[in-house]
Amino acid sequence: MEKFNQDRIEKFIRENRDAFGNYTPPDNHMEIFLSKLNARIRHYISIVPYLFRVAAVTILIFLASVLVWNNFIRKDRNAISLKDKISLEFYRLLD
Repeated sequence: MEKFNQDRIEKFIRENRDAFGNYTPPDNHMEIFLSKLNARIRHYISIVPYLFRVAAVTILIFLASVLVWNNFIRKDRNAISLKDKISLEFYRLLD
């Protein structure tokens, strides 16, 4: 199949050789081509919007996990804190 297509293309080029040699591109052809290529490459390489989305999702997941851990999972959430314990002992000594 590939050989058949290649033979057809070569035959087409041989038969229309004169039509290929007459065309000359405009003087600014290279600048136009490079500007189009540059615009297309920039479009494909820009990952900044995706990085912002990943950062936002990461922050949301982090905050949600801290809230869940603090309100539901933490074992000592009802226990007295060290600061409160020290102040209670301090006030007992004063009494």
